[in-house]
Amino acid sequence: MLSHKDRYLGLKEKHLIVIVNGYGCHLDTPLSWIYLPKVVRFVNENAHRLTEVICCGGYTQRRTAPGVSEAELMSRYILSHCNRDILSSMIFIEADSYTSYENSLRAAGRIEQLFKRQDGSGGKVHLHRENVHIVHVHFCEATRAANVAMLDRHFISGRALASYFDIAIETASWELADPFKQVGNLVYNRMAIKYPWLGLAERERQRRIARAEHI
Repeated sequence: MLSHKDRYLGLKEKHLIVIVNGYGCHLDTPLSWIYLPKVVRFVNENAHRLTEVICCGGYTQRRTAPGVSEAELMSRYILSHCNRDILSSMIFIEADSYTSYENSLRAAGRIEQLFKRQDGSGGKVHLHRENVHIVHVHFCEATRAANVAMLDRHFISGRALASYFDIAIETASWELADPFKQVGNLVYNRMAIKYPWLGLAERERQRRIARAEHI
């Protein structure tokens, strides 16, 4: 198996934006046993090329972790295991995303902001891809990889922020449920993308928020 360094050797001249999907608001889970250590290892090995680390995840366990979002929990873990002086200004917390759909959508919005800067008159100046080449490295649980790839290709590539080849999906596997379960989610998200007027994304968001009150 190739190491992170070997796999990304061909990208050594490119900048990296890391997107991290959240999975719960407690660290006594595979989140800290399996998943976040892999994120930390990648961040430490590529700190010199990082543009930003976008942590995504809302307040999904409001009963057992009141006031704690997945994004904030992960950002604290990452900062505690990396060079805080370097990384503290590179962490962005997206705590209002409750689904894979919203993780990719809101991360794409943040990336779009990063591709702009203020000129002297306060106007927006777009950074052209000839000048800035960004590779988006998205971390997720392994069974969600197809979903994340589809969503990123729509929201990130679809906004002309990157080509498909600029998106890398990194995974860790701990989910015990039947992976076939994710086929339904894949179809659901595809429908949400193609037929936004059905309101499927908002319906799923509200379902997740309601569930968060009891977890």
